[in-house]
Amino acid sequence: MTFFERYFEALDGPDPHSSLELVAEDVHFSIQWAEGADRASRQFVGGSEELRAFIDAGDMRTWAHHILFSGTTGDVEFALGETRFESGERIGTFLTVAQLDADGRMTRYMVARSPAIAFEAGARIDVAAD
Repeated sequence: MTFFERYFEALDGPDPHSSLELVAEDVHFSIQWAEGADRASRQFVGGSEELRAFIDAGDMRTWAHHILFSGTTGDVEFALGETRFESGERIGTFLTVAQLDADGRMTRYMVARSPAIAFEAGARIDVAAD
């Protein structure tokens, strides 16, 4: 199971704060968040306390993260995915990357999400690895 599979399983589960067990205390993150297909987006940045606050602000009871493609090179993992309602309807597409420490915890985290674009099901993405 990849880091992001574990992370999003915890984040989408009954205790979203359990995802923070996979996050290093000295994490730094940037979340680029667009709710609509217009040009407006918002950036959330910070450390572990701000990430906890971001989780607190979200209402994820009716939707979840679904990874379409992922890859790893060294201590960096990335994933392309979708957020979807329980019905399967796509909410948005996300691209995320994390740098992991020696214990496999996230130290750097960047994600962008937008409903303005979707990737074709079964689209191939070639990844060069170390």
